[in-house]
Amino acid sequence: MRRALSTLALGAALMLAMSGAAVAQSDQGQAVVGGGSFANAPLLEPGAYRDTILPGERLYYGVKLAAGQRLRFRAKLDVEPGEVDTDTAAGLAIGLQTPLREVITDTDDDITGNSTVSGVDEELNVIFRPAVAPSATRDGIGEYRGPGVWYPSLYLPTTARKPAKVEFPIEFELEVIGDPQEDPSPEPTPGKEATPAPEKKSEDEGSGTGAGAIAGIGLAGLLVGLVGGGFAARRR
Repeated sequence: MRRALSTLALGAALMLAMSGAAVAQSDQGQAVVGGGSFANAPLLEPGAYRDTILPGERLYYGVKLAAGQRLRFRAKLDVEPGEVDTDTAAGLAIGLQTPLREVITDTDDDITGNSTVSGVDEELNVIFRPAVAPSATRDGIGEYRGPGVWYPSLYLPTTARKPAKVEFPIEFELEVIGDPQEDPSPEPTPGKEATPAPEKKSEDEGSGTGAGAIAGIGLAGLLVGLVGGGFAARRR
Protein backbone atom coordinates (compact mmCIF):
# COMPACT_ATOMS: atom_id res chain seq x y z
CA MET A 1 0.00 0.00 0.00
CA ARG A 2 2.80 2.40 0.91
CA ARG A 3 4.60 1.58 -2.32
CA ALA A 4 1.47 2.27 -4.32
CA LEU A 5 0.97 5.62 -2.60
CA SER A 6 4.60 6.60 -3.11
CA THR A 7 4.36 5.65 -6.79
CA LEU A 8 1.24 7.77 -7.20
CA ALA A 9 2.91 10.70 -5.45
CA LEU A 10 5.99 10.41 -7.65
CA GLY A 11 3.82 10.29 -10.77
CA ALA A 12 1.89 13.38 -9.68
CA ALA A 13 5.13 15.24 -8.99
CA LEU A 14 6.46 14.36 -12.44
CA MET A 15 3.23 15.53 -14.08
CA LEU A 16 3.38 18.82 -12.23
CA ALA A 17 7.00 19.29 -13.24
CA MET A 18 6.21 18.52 -16.86
CA SER A 19 3.23 20.87 -16.88
CA GLY A 20 5.35 23.60 -15.32
CA ALA A 21 8.02 23.10 -17.98
CA ALA A 22 5.37 23.25 -20.69
CA VAL A 23 3.99 26.50 -19.27
CA ALA A 24 7.49 27.98 -19.07
CA GLN A 25 8.19 26.93 -22.64
CA SER A 26 4.95 28.47 -23.87
CA ASP A 27 5.81 31.71 -22.06
CA GLN A 28 9.12 31.83 -23.95
CA GLY A 29 7.38 31.38 -27.27
CA GLN A 30 7.49 28.84 -30.04
CA ALA A 31 10.91 27.62 -31.12
CA VAL A 32 11.83 28.56 -34.71
CA VAL A 33 14.97 28.62 -36.84
CA GLY A 34 15.55 31.86 -38.69
CA GLY A 35 16.84 31.75 -42.26
CA GLY A 36 20.25 32.94 -43.34
CA SER A 37 18.65 34.48 -46.46
CA PHE A 38 15.29 35.49 -47.88
CA ALA A 39 14.99 32.15 -49.67
CA ASN A 40 14.83 30.06 -46.48
CA ALA A 41 13.13 32.56 -44.16
CA PRO A 42 10.28 30.81 -42.29
CA LEU A 43 6.83 32.35 -42.81
CA LEU A 44 5.48 33.17 -39.34
CA GLU A 45 2.09 34.10 -37.96
CA PRO A 46 1.80 36.87 -35.36
CA GLY A 47 2.93 35.53 -31.97
CA ALA A 48 5.87 34.97 -29.61
CA TYR A 49 8.95 33.02 -30.72
CA ARG A 50 12.44 32.04 -29.57
CA ASP A 51 15.60 31.36 -31.52
CA THR A 52 19.40 31.49 -31.16
CA ILE A 53 21.76 33.87 -32.93
CA LEU A 54 25.54 34.00 -33.42
CA PRO A 55 27.68 37.16 -33.25
CA GLY A 56 27.79 38.75 -36.70
CA GLU A 57 24.79 36.72 -37.88
CA ARG A 58 21.59 38.03 -39.45
CA LEU A 59 18.41 35.96 -39.29
CA TYR A 60 15.44 36.47 -41.60
CA TYR A 61 11.76 35.71 -41.03
CA GLY A 62 8.68 36.27 -43.17
CA VAL A 63 5.31 37.75 -42.26
CA LYS A 64 2.37 38.68 -44.49
CA LEU A 65 1.14 42.28 -44.45
CA ALA A 66 -1.93 43.57 -46.28
CA ALA A 67 -2.49 47.19 -47.26
CA GLY A 68 -3.10 49.28 -44.13
CA GLN A 69 -1.33 46.83 -41.78
CA ARG A 70 1.89 47.54 -39.92
CA LEU A 71 4.39 45.34 -38.11
CA ARG A 72 5.32 45.66 -34.46
CA PHE A 73 8.61 43.87 -33.75
CA ARG A 74 9.87 43.25 -30.22
CA ALA A 75 13.13 41.41 -29.49
CA LYS A 76 15.57 40.84 -26.62
CA LEU A 77 18.55 38.62 -25.97
CA ASP A 78 17.90 36.24 -23.08
CA VAL A 79 21.05 37.26 -21.14
CA GLU A 80 21.77 38.89 -17.82
CA PRO A 81 23.01 42.52 -17.73
CA GLY A 82 26.80 42.63 -18.09
CA GLU A 83 26.99 38.95 -18.94
CA VAL A 84 28.05 39.43 -22.59
CA ASP A 85 31.42 40.85 -23.61
CA THR A 86 30.93 43.81 -25.95
CA ASP A 87 33.70 42.52 -28.20
CA THR A 88 31.68 39.36 -28.74
CA ALA A 89 28.30 41.06 -29.20
CA ALA A 90 28.15 44.84 -29.52
CA GLY A 91 24.38 45.27 -29.61
CA LEU A 92 21.15 44.07 -31.14
CA ALA A 93 19.51 45.37 -34.31
CA ILE A 94 16.12 44.88 -35.93
CA GLY A 95 15.61 45.29 -39.66
CA LEU A 96 12.69 45.13 -42.06
CA GLN A 97 12.83 44.34 -45.77
CA THR A 98 10.01 44.79 -48.28
CA PRO A 99 8.58 42.03 -50.48
CA LEU A 100 11.16 43.17 -53.06
CA ARG A 101 14.01 42.75 -50.51
CA GLU A 102 14.52 46.50 -50.05
CA VAL A 103 15.65 47.72 -46.62
CA ILE A 104 13.23 49.83 -44.57
CA THR A 105 14.80 51.81 -41.74
CA ASP A 106 12.17 54.35 -40.71
CA THR A 107 9.65 53.54 -38.00
CA ASP A 108 6.23 55.00 -37.35
CA ASP A 109 6.38 54.75 -33.56
CA ASP A 110 9.60 54.18 -31.60
CA ILE A 111 8.44 52.66 -28.32
CA THR A 112 11.78 52.20 -26.55
CA GLY A 113 13.56 55.31 -27.73
CA ASN A 114 16.36 53.18 -29.18
CA SER A 115 15.25 53.21 -32.80
CA THR A 116 16.11 49.87 -34.44
CA VAL A 117 19.39 49.34 -32.52
CA SER A 118 19.90 48.74 -28.81
CA GLY A 119 22.42 47.43 -26.33
CA VAL A 120 22.95 43.72 -25.81
CA ASP A 121 20.89 43.54 -22.63
CA GLU A 122 18.16 45.98 -23.74
CA GLU A 123 14.83 45.29 -25.38
CA LEU A 124 13.89 46.55 -28.82
CA ASN A 125 10.24 47.35 -29.44
CA VAL A 126 9.43 49.24 -32.63
CA ILE A 127 6.48 49.71 -34.98
CA PHE A 128 7.14 50.12 -38.69
CA ARG A 129 5.12 52.18 -41.12
CA PRO A 130 2.12 50.45 -42.69
CA ALA A 131 2.02 48.74 -46.04
CA VAL A 132 0.24 50.76 -48.72
CA ALA A 133 -2.28 49.83 -51.40
CA PRO A 134 -0.95 48.53 -54.73
CA SER A 135 -2.16 51.68 -56.52
CA ALA A 136 0.21 53.77 -54.37
CA THR A 137 3.20 51.86 -55.78
CA ARG A 138 2.47 52.33 -59.50
CA ASP A 139 4.77 55.32 -59.92
CA GLY A 140 7.75 53.11 -59.05
CA ILE A 141 9.36 55.84 -56.92
CA GLY A 142 11.09 54.77 -53.70
CA GLU A 143 10.85 51.39 -52.06
CA TYR A 144 7.98 49.06 -52.80
CA ARG A 145 5.75 49.23 -49.71
CA GLY A 146 2.79 47.29 -51.03
CA PRO A 147 1.17 44.15 -49.63
CA GLY A 148 2.97 40.82 -49.65
CA VAL A 149 5.48 38.87 -47.56
CA TRP A 150 7.70 41.27 -45.61
CA TYR A 151 10.97 40.16 -44.02
CA PRO A 152 11.80 41.27 -40.46
CA SER A 153 15.36 40.40 -39.46
CA LEU A 154 17.57 40.25 -36.40
CA TYR A 155 21.26 41.14 -36.43
CA LEU A 156 23.86 40.71 -33.69
CA PRO A 157 26.79 43.04 -34.50
CA THR A 158 30.27 42.37 -33.14
CA THR A 159 33.59 44.21 -33.06
CA ALA A 160 35.68 41.04 -33.06
CA ARG A 161 37.36 40.08 -36.34
CA LYS A 162 36.79 36.42 -35.54
CA PRO A 163 33.89 36.30 -33.08
CA ALA A 164 33.40 33.28 -30.90
CA LYS A 165 30.84 30.72 -32.08
CA VAL A 166 28.51 31.37 -29.16
CA GLU A 167 24.78 30.90 -29.67
CA PHE A 168 22.82 33.53 -27.79
CA PRO A 169 19.16 32.75 -27.00
CA ILE A 170 16.82 35.42 -28.23
CA GLU A 171 13.11 36.03 -27.72
CA PHE A 172 11.01 38.05 -30.13
CA GLU A 173 7.39 38.86 -30.83
CA LEU A 174 5.62 39.74 -34.07
CA GLU A 175 2.35 41.65 -34.03
CA VAL A 176 0.35 42.75 -37.07
CA ILE A 177 -1.55 45.96 -36.28
CA GLY A 178 -4.57 47.14 -38.26
CA ASP A 179 -7.16 45.64 -40.58
CA PRO A 180 -6.64 45.10 -44.31
CA GLN A 181 -7.81 48.03 -46.42
CA GLU A 182 -9.24 47.99 -49.93
CA ASP A 183 -7.39 49.70 -52.73
CA PRO A 184 -9.12 53.05 -53.47
CA SER A 185 -7.88 52.97 -57.09
CA PRO A 186 -7.62 49.33 -58.17
CA GLU A 187 -6.48 48.30 -61.60
CA PRO A 188 -9.48 47.99 -63.95
CA THR A 189 -10.33 44.41 -64.77
CA PRO A 190 -9.92 43.85 -68.51
CA GLY A 191 -13.23 42.79 -70.11
CA LYS A 192 -13.72 40.01 -72.63
CA GLU A 193 -13.13 40.95 -76.26
CA ALA A 194 -16.33 40.94 -78.32
CA THR A 195 -16.52 38.20 -80.94
CA PRO A 196 -16.82 39.82 -84.40
CA ALA A 197 -20.15 39.10 -86.14
CA PRO A 198 -19.91 36.95 -89.30
CA GLU A 199 -20.01 38.91 -92.54
CA LYS A 200 -23.35 38.73 -94.35
CA LYS A 201 -23.06 37.21 -97.76
CA SER A 202 -24.81 38.79 -100.73
CA GLU A 203 -27.58 37.00 -102.55
CA ASP A 204 -25.23 36.17 -105.42
CA GLU A 205 -22.65 34.67 -103.00
CA GLY A 206 -25.26 32.74 -101.09
CA SER A 207 -27.04 31.17 -104.11
CA GLY A 208 -25.67 28.10 -105.82
CA THR A 209 -25.79 29.68 -109.30
CA GLY A 210 -24.70 33.29 -109.22
CA ALA A 211 -24.22 35.61 -112.15
CA GLY A 212 -20.65 34.48 -112.67
CA ALA A 213 -21.67 30.84 -112.65
CA ILE A 214 -24.44 31.48 -115.20
CA ALA A 215 -22.04 33.34 -117.50
CA GLY A 216 -19.57 30.48 -117.26
CA ILE A 217 -22.21 27.93 -118.19
CA GLY A 218 -23.26 30.00 -121.24
CA LEU A 219 -19.66 30.30 -122.44
CA ALA A 220 -19.13 26.57 -122.10
CA GLY A 221 -22.30 25.87 -124.12
CA LEU A 222 -21.13 28.21 -126.90
CA LEU A 223 -17.79 26.42 -127.15
CA VAL A 224 -19.50 23.02 -127.33
CA GLY A 225 -21.74 24.29 -130.13
CA LEU A 226 -18.81 25.59 -132.15
CA VAL A 227 -16.88 22.35 -131.77
CA GLY A 228 -19.95 20.31 -132.76
CA GLY A 229 -20.49 22.49 -135.83
CA GLY A 230 -16.88 21.98 -136.91
CA PHE A 231 -17.23 18.21 -136.78
CA ALA A 232 -20.42 18.34 -138.82
CA ALA A 233 -18.76 20.50 -141.49
CA ARG A 234 -15.86 18.05 -141.82
CA ARG A 235 -18.22 15.11 -142.38
CA ARG A 236 -20.03 16.95 -145.16
